[in-house]
Amino acid sequence: MSWWRRKPKETDDDRPPTDAETADIMRSLADEFVRNSRSSDLFDYTVGSVTALEVLIGTLLESASDADLDRGFSLGMGAYIGEVIVRNSAAARWTYDAGQRTAAVESAHYSALPAFKVSKRFTLGPEHSLVQFVDAAIADELPPDARRLP
Repeated sequence: MSWWRRKPKETDDDRPPTDAETADIMRSLADEFVRNSRSSDLFDYTVGSVTALEVLIGTLLESASDADLDRGFSLGMGAYIGEVIVRNSAAARWTYDAGQRTAAVESAHYSALPAFKVSKRFTLGPEHSLVQFVDAAIADELPPDARRLP
């Protein structure tokens, strides 16, 4: 089931979410991640908090089984990373990428998929740094694994 289908049944008409709906959903998922992490003092939506997320991922990879690392947790982390970018950059905003069928963070120069980046960090390792991804996005440069907009 796709993440946008969390809307109440009476509004679920199989249409893609608007950018405003996408932003609301992703903000809510990010807040849920922070609450569930039980570390709201570490995850305060600052750029520096992304380092704490990298440490958490490293700890999870060392101690958790693949079954413990479910897609929802990764999506929550992606929502958090995207929300850090949106809150700390005047140029970035949430949008819905219909081609990828997921939320994206977009500026005039790039479109990036934070949840995909978190997934790559989990599966491919620290060379897919979330810190570098966020720093580039906030500087309105092309983040690693993002695509340039025409």
